[in-house]
Amino acid sequence: MSSKFPFKTDSLYFQYSVKDIERAKNFYVETFGFEVVWDGGSEVGWCELNLPVEGTKLGLNLLPETASLVPGSGVLTFDVTDLDEAKKLLEEKNIQSDDIIDIPELVSYFNAVDSEGNKIQFVGEPRIK
Repeated sequence: MSSKFPFKTDSLYFQYSVKDIERAKNFYVETFGFEVVWDGGSEVGWCELNLPVEGTKLGLNLLPETASLVPGSGVLTFDVTDLDEAKKLLEEKNIQSDDIIDIPELVSYFNAVDSEGNKIQFVGEPRIK
């Protein structure tokens, strides 16, 4: 891949929003045998499972109780080595993106949209330790 974009070349996520993270996690483990590699449970609202292609993961994102679930929608999530640089490169291409959100000691991320309005998420190491 020849790009100046700071992708991590060994990590890619696709995420689904869920209303019951335990039920969703059990579905993917019991149905497909996916391995849970990180689980913050309902308290954190995020779980990661390895997919059958090396370096790819399925993220399960727990929605707040008041949020509506839209079946069939998901978010392509890129793991990057430099979140600020990724945001800057998108801005240079006039691609709309949100402010970076920092969850101390866990993750930093921001969302952008593609040409069709689909959400793309960019995640990096936590900027706040």
